[in-house]
Amino acid sequence: MSFRNIQNENYLIQKNFEENRASLQKELEDALEREQAKIFQETKAASLFLYELPKSLLEFGNAASFKDVQGIEAIFLFNNGTLVYPDISSKLLSTGRSFSDTKPTLVEKALFQTEREGGDLQEIQYSRETLPRFPLLQLDGQIQNALGLIRLAYKSKQYNRALRMLIPLENGPSLKGYLHSNLTRSLNLLHFEILVKMKKHQEAEEYCLAVLKQFLQEERIEDIPSTKFFFESAFTQILSFENLSQEKREAFWNLRSNFNRQLGYTDILVKNKDLFQNVLASDPTSKDGISFRSEGNVTLLKMSYPMLSGNQVVIAKINNDTYRERILDKLRIVAQRWNNVPFSITDSRDSLLLGAVPDSANILLQTTFNGIPTWELSLYEKDVGEIRKESRHRMLLMYGLLSFSLITVIFGSFFMLRFIVQEHKLLAMKANFLSSVSHELKTPLTSIKMFAEMMARGRVQKTEKVQEYSGLIGKEASRLENLIGAILNYTRMEHGTGAFKWEKLDFSVCAKKVFEAVEDIGVEKGLSFKTRFEPNVYVMGDYTALYSLAQNLIENAIKYTNAPGDIEINVYNEDDRAVFSVIDTGVGIAASEQKNIFNDFYRVGDEMTRSTKGSGLGLAIVKRVAETHKATISLSSKPGKGSNFTIRFRKVE
Repeated sequence: MSFRNIQNENYLIQKNFEENRASLQKELEDALEREQAKIFQETKAASLFLYELPKSLLEFGNAASFKDVQGIEAIFLFNNGTLVYPDISSKLLSTGRSFSDTKPTLVEKALFQTEREGGDLQEIQYSRETLPRFPLLQLDGQIQNALGLIRLAYKSKQYNRALRMLIPLENGPSLKGYLHSNLTRSLNLLHFEILVKMKKHQEAEEYCLAVLKQFLQEERIEDIPSTKFFFESAFTQILSFENLSQEKREAFWNLRSNFNRQLGYTDILVKNKDLFQNVLASDPTSKDGISFRSEGNVTLLKMSYPMLSGNQVVIAKINNDTYRERILDKLRIVAQRWNNVPFSITDSRDSLLLGAVPDSANILLQTTFNGIPTWELSLYEKDVGEIRKESRHRMLLMYGLLSFSLITVIFGSFFMLRFIVQEHKLLAMKANFLSSVSHELKTPLTSIKMFAEMMARGRVQKTEKVQEYSGLIGKEASRLENLIGAILNYTRMEHGTGAFKWEKLDFSVCAKKVFEAVEDIGVEKGLSFKTRFEPNVYVMGDYTALYSLAQNLIENAIKYTNAPGDIEINVYNEDDRAVFSVIDTGVGIAASEQKNIFNDFYRVGDEMTRSTKGSGLGLAIVKRVAETHKATISLSSKPGKGSNFTIRFRKVE
């Protein structure tokens, strides 16, 4: 890694950083502009929907299809300076008349305290009924006593009596007692609750609409929270009526949604009346008809021409937290792609909204975002040490990738060469196999054909010769049959376990049949046998495949053991295993050859191959059968000392 290379990397990194910084600034500004434009369009669409709502709440309207704008808390519509929506606010902007608080008498305090503590309701009722006889009782005391009597009647479920006392108070002027800030809405709610308790659902619906109609005809709002609480409670209970028709249910649902929205908007308008008037009177501060005005924690968005047509104006109250998070979510997505550029976004109180403020970095650029005058973007200079560290990292990464590429090429070439060598070996073994099989097939066929022709042409007259030749023909035919059987078995193994027929069998019986079939061959060769076939050595397997396994191992022992020699065959149970072993005193197998003898077509050494006939498939078949039956094979052998093949199967009971 040379000094010149590092200098070049430093230059490239610095240039790349400047390009990234400019790209980050542009992408942040574009993302903010796109998201704000989306908010403006959503607010415009919502305002058009509100323009189309019926002017009278009693016409209900399709309020359910209104979509709130994320980041906007309330939307107000004006035309020629007159409030259009919420329409109830256009004539109810007064905060209402003021009422003087009434104070309870000593008698009222005592009765109410007794009632709260669970006193005898009949005694309290008697006391209240006798109070009006005293002429010294003032109007406030009479009202409070009447409320107490209504409350007692409601508690004792005397609903008709409670209504008779309640209706005169409702129809009187607005009264303010010591229990509620607005007694009128409390009396309305109690009246409605009594009708519901009496199961008079139709009357409850009509009463709720009558109170709403009366409210809309009033000239001023006296208490928005208590009004909203009454209508929210009443509409919710009406929607829970089981016998309410689908048409009425939809109408009351829309009425509740629209009325709650209007009351909520009206509450915001009353609390910020001066700010709304200032914003409405101000001229647009931008060419696109969008401007912002903040006062304390309240931020208003004004939308007018050319965003809207004619003299229409929309003033929206921004939900600062939701609006900020919506914008920041888009900016975070952009910032993730430029995490190597130091930047920060702060508000008017210098609170960090996004990014990070480095400890000692110089500020390269500061700019205010359009549309959000209280947000400021700062871009910082990258630390020189960090640039050097990054250049070294890039150099190391480049050299690492180059080294990895070279190593990959070398190892790839090595494995490719190894694969080619293995393929050549396999092709050579297959060629050797075909040559051996061809020879093995041709030899018995030649003998069979020769002896058969001699006997057919009558050249053999003696009975002894005919018997001898017939025996030779049978022997060669058996040899040919065994060879073909080995090839067929190998082919069957290639098709996997699907070609097997699984059953529970005694392996001792299977191995004993194999031994009885080949014993004469070993005896004729001058070999001696020692056998051990324990009964009930059960395994789960394919009989033909296991027979082939035992046959190949026993025949190999006979084939590669010279006289005088010994062969030991054992089948027995050992714990949870069924063990089959073939031990001989034959020529043995060199350690270098033992890892290959189970490969397809493989045969040990040229000299042994020439002296002993074979196809190279016997031990390959043994391995395939053992693997298929989840058995293990172990081999112990030394040249000139003999071999010991042991196979352990899973025993079944």
